[in-house]
Amino acid sequence: MYNYISNYKGRTDLVDLYGDNSLLLYALQLRYDIEDIISVASEALTDGSDDKKCDLIYIDRDSGFAVVAQAYMKKNPTETDLAKVNKASDLNTAASWIFTRDINDIPDRIKDSVNELQEAIKDGDINTVYFWYVHNMNEKNNPEVQEELNTVQIAAQKLVNNLAGDNSVKIVSLEVGNDTIERWYNSSSKRITIEEEIDVEGNGKAFEVKGGKWKSCVTAVKGSWIRKLYLMYKDDLFSGNPRNYLGAGKRKNKINLGIMDTVQEQPENFWAYNNGLTALVDDYEIDDDNITKVHGITIINGAQSTGAIGAVESLKEDFLVPIRFIVCSDPKIIEEIINNNNKQNEILPSDLRSNDKQQVRLRKEFEKYPQLYYSGGRRDSTRVRNKEVFDPYLVAQTLLAFHGDCVTAYNSKKLIWDEDKEYTNIFSDQLTAEHIIFVYSLGRAIDEFKINLKNKKEQRTDIEDDELNFLSKRGSKMLLISAVSTCMESLLGKKILDSWRLVFKDNKNFDKLVEEWKAILDVLMPWHSTLEPAIVSGLKSKEATQNAAKQLRATLTSFSSMYAQQLKPFSDSINTDM
Repeated sequence: MYNYISNYKGRTDLVDLYGDNSLLLYALQLRYDIEDIISVASEALTDGSDDKKCDLIYIDRDSGFAVVAQAYMKKNPTETDLAKVNKASDLNTAASWIFTRDINDIPDRIKDSVNELQEAIKDGDINTVYFWYVHNMNEKNNPEVQEELNTVQIAAQKLVNNLAGDNSVKIVSLEVGNDTIERWYNSSSKRITIEEEIDVEGNGKAFEVKGGKWKSCVTAVKGSWIRKLYLMYKDDLFSGNPRNYLGAGKRKNKINLGIMDTVQEQPENFWAYNNGLTALVDDYEIDDDNITKVHGITIINGAQSTGAIGAVESLKEDFLVPIRFIVCSDPKIIEEIINNNNKQNEILPSDLRSNDKQQVRLRKEFEKYPQLYYSGGRRDSTRVRNKEVFDPYLVAQTLLAFHGDCVTAYNSKKLIWDEDKEYTNIFSDQLTAEHIIFVYSLGRAIDEFKINLKNKKEQRTDIEDDELNFLSKRGSKMLLISAVSTCMESLLGKKILDSWRLVFKDNKNFDKLVEEWKAILDVLMPWHSTLEPAIVSGLKSKEATQNAAKQLRATLTSFSSMYAQQLKPFSDSINTDM
C-alpha cells in the first residue's frame, strides 16, 4: 500500500471537483509545491473532447519550465494492473500539435495555452518541457510504457529544436505512477529520500566539526562522483532542497551555463570558482581522515552546481568539488540548517518582502481566521493542511487586477513583489486581511464557475459553451476581476468612495463568500462578449481592458432595475459603510 493514497483520497477539494484529473493535479502540486492548485488548475487544465491529447499544459516562465501531461485513472486498480501504453504514445500527438502546428490550426480549447508555450520557447523563457504520463498503477508492471516515453522524448526533442531556433530546450518524458508519486509525497515530509549506503569518491582529507546536536565534515569529492549521483538519482537528490536543478539557458539561469562552461573548459579552476555543496546525510564513515561512505544523502545547497555538472555531455577531465556533509537528527535544527544554507540562493522577490512590516501585520490579521492561511511570502517546510491557503503571488495579482491593472497582474506576477512602486501600491497601510479575502474569494469564484461549466459537459447550453471558451482564454480571470471591480458601484447601487475598504461583513466562512461572488458571475457572464476584444490577442493592452470593462458596466447599468432583487443579497453581505 502506498502512503500517498490515503492523503490523496482525503483531498476532496481535488477529487470531488476534478475527477479523473485530480491525481494529475495532486502530483503537480506535490512536485512543484504549488500553494493554490485550484487557481492553477483553472488555467492549466485543457482536458476535453478536442484537447489533442493534452490534459494539462502548465507553464512557469519564471522558473523556466513547462509540463504537458496525459492522465489515466483506473477504477479500483490492483497490484498487477498494467498502465495503458497507448496513453503514453498519445503524448506524441500532443508534442506534434504543440511544436509544429500553425497557431491558427490549433483547436480553441488549447489554442491559448499552446500559443503561450510557443512564445515562451521562442523568447528563451523555457529551458525544459516535461511530458508526463500520470496514472494510478505500479510503474514496474509495464516496461513498455517507459519504452514508449523514450520514443516520445526523442521525437519531441527534434520537434522543439526546430521551434526553439537558437534557444536550447530540453525534453524530458516521465512516467508518473504510484512509485513516483510516492517518492514526491515522501519528500514533502521526509528530507532524505535516498537511503542507500554510498561509497564516496574523494581526493582529500576530511575536516570534522561537531556541535551539540549535529556533526559535519568538510572535504573534496570528485566531480565525476557528483555527476554519477545526479545521473543516477536525478531530482531525488534534492529532496531536502527548496529548489531542484532549473536547467540552463541564454536568458534563464545563465549562471548554470557558466558553471557548465567551467566544467568543460576550466575544470582545474572549479574549486576556486565554485562555492561548493552542502549535503545532509543520515551518517558518514571516516577512515584515516578520509570520508569513505555516506548513509543516505540529499544536497540541500548546490542543486544548480550539481545539475550543471550532470548536464554536460561528458567530462574532459576530472576535478574537485568542495562539499560539506552534515548529520543531524533534530527536525527543528534540520530545518534551520536547510533555511540558512539557502539564503545565498537566488531569492524570490517575496522572500525579500516576507519580513516587511506590511506582511508581518497582514499575517497577524489573518490569525483572526484560523481556517485561512496567508504566509506573506515567508517560505518554510510547513505543509499547511485543512486550511484555505492564500498564495501570496496570487494575492498580489488579484489585488492589482481589482484595482485597475489586470495586464501587469497577469503578465508580471513577480514584478509586483520586486518593484518598489508596484509593491507599495498594493501592500500599503490601507490593505487589510478582510480586503484580501474579499478579492481572493472573487478569484476563487471564477475558478469554480469555470469548473462547474466544464463538468456539465454535453449538458452545457450554447451560451454556457461560449462562457467556458471565454474563461479558457489565458488572462480571462484577471480581466474579469478587473471588470467586476469596475462594475462594483452598479452592483451595489451605491457610490464607492474607497474601493480598498470593500469587505464582507462576515469573513468566517470562505466557501460562503465564494458562493456570494458566483451569484454576481451569474449576472455578468452572459455579457462576456463585451470583454472579448481585450483578450483576443492576449491580455496586453491596458486601454483595451479599461474600455471593455466600462462597456460591461454600461450594459449592466442599463439593466440594473431588472437585476436589483437578484443583487440585493450580495449587496447586503458587503460592508459599504465607508
